[in-house]
Amino acid sequence: MGEKSVANVATFSVVRDILLEGQKVKVTVKGQSMLPFFVSGSTVTIRPIESSDFKRYNVVFADAGNHFVIHRIIDIQGDNVTLLGDGNIVGTETMPRSKVYGIVDCSALHIFFAKIWVALRPVRRFPLAVFRRVTPK
Repeated sequence: MGEKSVANVATFSVVRDILLEGQKVKVTVKGQSMLPFFVSGSTVTIRPIESSDFKRYNVVFADAGNHFVIHRIIDIQGDNVTLLGDGNIVGTETMPRSKVYGIVDCSALHIFFAKIWVALRPVRRFPLAVFRRVTPK
């Protein structure tokens, strides 16, 4: 049997639908947008989001318009949330809370280190350069 590839938008539309049905779903991360916390090939479990989950530093699954993302909340202003991948320096996504469908439950230790990582945003291009060279794409 051969291997098949499915476009992320199709795959993540199914993930969104599963979350809207109230079920958890496991997803294999592809790419480097969440380095150093999630490397390509990591598996994360996403559960449906609840209103109490909208907190800075949480990792969420959201519809960013023309694509879906698993990124970290870096700001909340009223009904809007702003996300940024840990492996990104620029390129935030801002959307209404209604476009955020799931959350990746992370340990307290993960959140502790995420707070440090977010604070390092002005200089994190240097450690990111190293992470990108030593981790799979």
